[in-house]
Parts: sequence; C-alpha cells; structure tokens
Amino acid sequence: MLFMDIITWDPKDNAEVGNRFLNWKYPEGIKVISEWQDLSSCRSIIVYDAENSEAYAYATIPWMDICRFDSFPVMDPAQSIDIWTKCMK
Repeated sequence: MLFMDIITWDPKDNAEVGNRFLNWKYPEGIKVISEWQDLSSCRSIIVYDAENSEAYAYATIPWMDICRFDSFPVMDPAQSIDIWTKCMK
C-alpha cells in the first residue's frame, strides 16, 4: 500500500537528523517511490510502498525520538476517481 510521510523535526536537531540519514537504509518491506527535502524548513516528504505494518514500524521507530511522522495512504488520482465512482453508484 502506498503511503506519504511528512516528517518534521526541531531545527536544533537538524545536524543529528542529517547525520542519521546519511547512514540510513530503509528496512526490508519498504520500497521508496520518491523523496523530497523541504528547503525552507526542517521537513522531508517521502512516498513509499509499505509491504506491511511491521515494515512501517521498522522504518519509523528508530526516528521517533527525534522526528514527528504524519503518515497517510495515497493513491494515483485516476485510480481514486475510479474507486469513488464505483462507490457512489
């Protein structure tokens, strides 16, 4: 299932987040589709396919002491419209 995470952190932790990320490897079960770094704040956006909730946990728990995760499921707009159309019938 595809998810988007908006990850934020306190500016005082910027160096630590950067150092951790340089050595970070996503766990098995997480396939990253795309990543973006917000150049105006301490925020990163990641779209990924999570195989299961265990993979999600392994990807987020190591960061929870320093980052906040806003995670939500996402879908291609055309696919979403198709599902909405079917559900509304």
